[in-house]
Amino acid sequence: MTATPEQSGQRRQQEEALESGGLYQDAEGRRTTDPTTAAEHADSEAERNAEHLERGETGPGIPEK
Repeated sequence: MTATPEQSGQRRQQEEALESGGLYQDAEGRRTTDPTTAAEHADSEAERNAEHLERGETGPGIPEK
């Protein structure tokens, strides 16, 4: 499926906003323009990752002990 010029333009604008710091995106793909919300997303991801590590779960690319 081919993107329309309008979709391509919107994607380019979003990528520029990400690069300039005007838009924040977390590892799950959630996007926001609010730095406080972005920090909350990052904190929740860090807590979730810590819980996985405490249970001994490893992600892709991490060698098991």
